[in-house]
Amino acid sequence: MKMHALRAAILAGSLTMAGGMAAAPAAAQEYVPEKVVKSVSTADLRALVSSLDHEELRVMEEDYVVVAKDADGLAYTLFGTACDVEPISGCQGIMAQVRYDLPDTVTHARLAKANLENAALNVWADFENETLGVTRYVVIDHGVTMANLRENISVLLSLAPGAVGTANGDE
Repeated sequence: MKMHALRAAILAGSLTMAGGMAAAPAAAQEYVPEKVVKSVSTADLRALVSSLDHEELRVMEEDYVVVAKDADGLAYTLFGTACDVEPISGCQGIMAQVRYDLPDTVTHARLAKANLENAALNVWADFENETLGVTRYVVIDHGVTMANLRENISVLLSLAPGAVGTANGDE
């Protein structure tokens, strides 16, 4: 079964309306693998994208959001979460997410199977908005290296197509 188109256009459109920036090189901050962070800024998210040699599609600086795509054209979004919670500035978590158009073949049973087979991910469907999503969440509290954050993004991007295939019924 052919993979369905990404839903990134919907998110990118909403980001543009909300003041997102046009596609740009991800050279906002240098990527230092051994650097330990206890929270991240949008510049850190951009540095992660750049370290993967991926293309930035949209950036929402104040909202801690970066939309990017990998060399294969897979679009994904990095969202900063638990942001600016006193006394810590920046975000104490990262939600990495890939969205697809929801195929008719996705069922709750297939979603459950995709989640059981991919414990590192959360595979979900929004049937009302016809979206199939794959996410990976990273808690940064008390510190994590930039290399670890980068690897978490790589895990999402490497496993998402197979997880979506399972959710579609392509086994």
